[in-house]
Amino acid sequence: MILIRRQGRVLAITLALGMVVITGACSSSDSDRDAASRPYLATTSIWADIASHTLCGAPVEPIIPLGSDPHSWEPSIRTRGDLESAALVIANGLDLEEGLIDLLSTVESQGTKVTYIADYVDVLDGEPDTADQHDDADEDSHEHHDGDPHIWLDPIRVADALPAIVEAAIGAGGDETTLTDCADGYADELRALDGDIATALADIAPLDRLLVTNHDALGYFADRYKFTILGTVIPSTSTHAEANAADLAELAQTIDDLGIPAIFTDAQSSDVDAIALAKRLDGVEIVPLLTGTLTSGTEAGATYVALLRTNAELIAEALAP
Repeated sequence: MILIRRQGRVLAITLALGMVVITGACSSSDSDRDAASRPYLATTSIWADIASHTLCGAPVEPIIPLGSDPHSWEPSIRTRGDLESAALVIANGLDLEEGLIDLLSTVESQGTKVTYIADYVDVLDGEPDTADQHDDADEDSHEHHDGDPHIWLDPIRVADALPAIVEAAIGAGGDETTLTDCADGYADELRALDGDIATALADIAPLDRLLVTNHDALGYFADRYKFTILGTVIPSTSTHAEANAADLAELAQTIDDLGIPAIFTDAQSSDVDAIALAKRLDGVEIVPLLTGTLTSGTEAGATYVALLRTNAELIAEALAP
């Protein structure tokens, strides 16, 4: 059976994603807008929030709407116009924004400034070192040879990347002194958050720092806070991949042998296979985390800082004695 704990917190995340209104990023109807008023865009809601806080609260609109899986979202006809109208686009890179890869390349070649945050951080390998490798997975359907794209799940890597956002905004006409001061203040907030997360996780013993996840999204979190990714339901850094029956059987046996209490899933994407796996095991619960998008309707995922803090608390509650 699946244990039901922290129903309020988990339900809040789930309902928030269900309440999201899927809308476009911005209007591009006025192609003659003054250059000074051209919008700042970011590919995901997480990077939009990070960029806005870095740039002194300047509005930064997400291209991929709240609640959408960045791996599977597909652009609309208007998306190219939105990108072409932007003064600056903040992108994650490493093929996270799978549906936007060609469009970003096109508008960048035509003069739109696109900053890929992954170019400014220490990137982990795209196939995390796990205790349960999925050797039979079909890796030809979607490969991430350049590295794991989920870099925002380590707040220190994000803090280290803030100067790149400032530099891009200065290039788009921003004031260097003002923006640098705001970025420094936000970096301090992220470093304090890092300490708070470490404290929240402190009661989890080293031998209990084992994570089973829906897909390979928590590699940076594990690297930062000394966890081991024991195994994944979908053996890929992309949610486009599919679960492998033989690997799931092996993973189920490992979970049972080690007494793993929880499987952590991505609240913004399908967890059908993870739920099916948990049903085969006694006493294993499903804990949805916010890994790829912010939400509306709840403070738990309203900002990047709140998202990381909430995830840390949920992991601590699931794994601490």
